Amino acid sequence: MLSGVRVLDLGGGEALSYAGRMFADLGADVILVEPPDGGPARRVPPLVMTPVGEVSTHFVAMAAGKRSVTLALSSPQGRELLRRLVERVDVVLSTEPVGRLEALGLGYEDLRQINPRLVFTSVTPFGRSGPRRRWLGSDLVGWAVSGALPSVGDADRAPLAPAGGLADMTSAMNASVGTLVALRVRRRTGMGQMVDISQQEAVLSVSMEASPAYVMDTGAWQERRGKRRATPPMGHYATKDGAVTIVAFTPWQWDALAEWISDETGITEVTLDLFKGTPADRAPYVEAIDAWVESLTMRYSKQAFAEEAQRRGIPSTPVNSAADLFEDPHLRATGGWTEIDGGALGPLRFPVPPLRFDGQTSTVGAVPALGAHNRAVFVDELGLTEEDLQPPVPPPPPPPPFM
Repeated sequence: MLSGVRVLDLGGGEALSYAGRMFADLGADVILVEPPDGGPARRVPPLVMTPVGEVSTHFVAMAAGKRSVTLALSSPQGRELLRRLVERVDVVLSTEPVGRLEALGLGYEDLRQINPRLVFTSVTPFGRSGPRRRWLGSDLVGWAVSGALPSVGDADRAPLAPAGGLADMTSAMNASVGTLVALRVRRRTGMGQMVDISQQEAVLSVSMEASPAYVMDTGAWQERRGKRRATPPMGHYATKDGAVTIVAFTPWQWDALAEWISDETGITEVTLDLFKGTPADRAPYVEAIDAWVESLTMRYSKQAFAEEAQRRGIPSTPVNSAADLFEDPHLRATGGWTEIDGGALGPLRFPVPPLRFDGQTSTVGAVPALGAHNRAVFVDELGLTEEDLQPPVPPPPPPPPFM
């Protein structure tokens, strides 16, 4: 899909590492620029011991399909190599804090002089303008400053940190879309541009329960409800072997669930007109309704309950563990898993890219060893010599002071 597009991934934060992965999955040539020692990205837990040392499975997930080159931006030689690479690429992905690349002469305004067609995509905690543009951040900071964090967890405890780097992933997907739009505009204008993504704004845009729009429209803050929502039945409910998620949102979904509860548990009051209508109509009775629902779910395994619920027209799925996903019959049937070259980890089972075109998925490439493509990129493409690839010999230490 993106064959012929060349992307320079400056590494660093997950907020753009996943964007680079998406481009690689879709066929772009993504060159991951790493420091000579590999940098912190290769040491993010969880770590697995291999014959060549510890390997970050997080890095494996973010770097699959990319090419790896090493250079030191702290050195004049490294900065010159980066400039030469910029001449040949379409996109630069950066999570560097505002001002850091500019101080090295590698900011967008510097690089566009080298390549006017360059699309420079930046993801930072607060964007490149405003009073907080130089503030540092992280995935958790993104959740906190967007107003989303207060909606996660139990009302009588501190908010919980969501797992999975979802603030970073939301930023990465916005960055991917913005980059593709900028490339499309370039076809018309012949010029590249800066794509500026604020992680705070990216998460705020999808935080419907916590955003200011919600507060202004309703006059009430969404209280944390733990594993459930205040509009029942909506949330996670225990089963014999785990839990299921149930969302009975429409009147007919509620009627189907109420009839099921009544038939199997003998709790006939669940079918009273008092509880019909919208989820908001049932909100005052949330504790009773949740108890009735769980009296039903506890009679089933999570898979059996979900299958019966779907048969009755009620949206429900098991709450899957990683082991459940590996054995999931639907993912097996749809080819939801593939095998990739995990480098030092050997062959790995890996989720296929979620985009399908005419029923076909793209492929996931191998995980690159550190600097595995230095020769291909620097010698074969940029014309350097083998001697140029050798690290410079450090100067001798100064002589001791005369005593």
